[in-house]
Amino acid sequence: MFPKINFANAASSQVIYVNIIPFSCLFIFLLHTMIPYSAHSEWKHTENIPICTAENEQFFPTITTDGKDGGIVTWRDGRNGNYDIYAQRVDSNGDILWEENGTSVCIHEASQSNPTIVSDLNGGAIIVWGDTRNGSQDSYAQRINADGNILWEESGVSVCEEPNLQDDFTAISDGQGGVIVVWEDWRAGNQDIYAQKLSAEGTISWEQNGIAVFKGEGDQYDPAIISDGKGGAFIVWWDISTPDWNIFAQRIDSKGNEAWDSPIAICSAQGNQGAPAIVTDGMGGLFCVWADYRNDPNFFTTAQLYAQHLTADGRTLWDKNGIPISEITANQQQHNCISDGKGGFIVVWWDDRDIFPDIYAQHINVDGEMLWDKDGIPICTEGGVQQIPKLVSDGAGGAIAYWVDFREDIGNTTEDAIYAQRIGSDGNVLWQENGVPVCTAEKEQITPQAISVDTGSAIVVWSDARGKDHDIYIHRVQ
Repeated sequence: MFPKINFANAASSQVIYVNIIPFSCLFIFLLHTMIPYSAHSEWKHTENIPICTAENEQFFPTITTDGKDGGIVTWRDGRNGNYDIYAQRVDSNGDILWEENGTSVCIHEASQSNPTIVSDLNGGAIIVWGDTRNGSQDSYAQRINADGNILWEESGVSVCEEPNLQDDFTAISDGQGGVIVVWEDWRAGNQDIYAQKLSAEGTISWEQNGIAVFKGEGDQYDPAIISDGKGGAFIVWWDISTPDWNIFAQRIDSKGNEAWDSPIAICSAQGNQGAPAIVTDGMGGLFCVWADYRNDPNFFTTAQLYAQHLTADGRTLWDKNGIPISEITANQQQHNCISDGKGGFIVVWWDDRDIFPDIYAQHINVDGEMLWDKDGIPICTEGGVQQIPKLVSDGAGGAIAYWVDFREDIGNTTEDAIYAQRIGSDGNVLWQENGVPVCTAEKEQITPQAISVDTGSAIVVWSDARGKDHDIYIHRVQ
């Protein structure tokens, strides 16, 4: 299998000092009226903040904005002897707002797993998770408001209860306070792609148990989803219905109808392609980046990253089967991308050109031109292994990258740490070489997720084993 792929500090206000002269008061007043002022939220904590240290293990935290430069976090929680779903809110100062160790989202006696979260656009969030209450794994959802109160049925509302397994849930806001969910579905005896839309009130908008995005003879994997800006969604996946593994896309409108007559082949080149990641182009279309083995005679040893630009009406704009994002032929995987806000995108990836995996990035414009070094720019080349990089916007045309790090200089070669780096729109790294530490506590830190806050700042959350088992911690980096 391909690795799943599955990453702001407002402009700092200047403090201006003047000599005391007779007209100093007037001078200072004029400065304050002439120079734009941007408030900067003050995070009060220099150390990592524990979000949940309840008994037993807490895993798979994920985060969305609260709309006020804070975040709402959800995770899988083992405190009750099985796995349940809990959530917590942290404000722009780093203060915990809900009850200690989190408020319960679903504590059904069956096990719940792998929550995903989106903003409800009103200070709260919608959380979707896998749920075994009916035997095989189904999916349920709950809406929680800014005060931590649940708004839908006590144990959540059904997204899909079809027999057989549903897995790999991904969700986005529908732009109207609801949610669109996509997943891998085994109801037909093989793995297909299905989707469902829930309103802000928790009612199903499309067919009961979801609509088929694609039902193929083979299996379809790793659905990625973004909004189409009109209440629907673009969904991209990799497909093994053909001898080679290829990348396909479909657009679903706000009513759950297929917008295109059939899925669009983003890449059907010889060899295998997988692990698609997508991001909006800001003009109603999307960019897709994937791991491509077309140049690898062994099929699964060395991937290069390729990209394609797809319009709202399903036309591909770049070379057939995509363009490489780097001229170097090293193994490139675990990619993640964000919009640059100007019609292009920034992508980060894991790269083994120097034997041990490092972190590199590239900036591609709307015409498919590489704006940074043709081989990508190094984000972290510290000794040891760096992996699973992700990006969030820095709010100024650049990005903040964060990753799991096994660098040698902290004596952490067998346990994970988390580091981050800010990249300017020109491709220059803005923080210390090879990144700043988010967390270097003893034992492992895993599955980091982040959101942008202010300009040049991000809030990062992760599962942390510094205690007697895994807990949830959070930190702001800037």
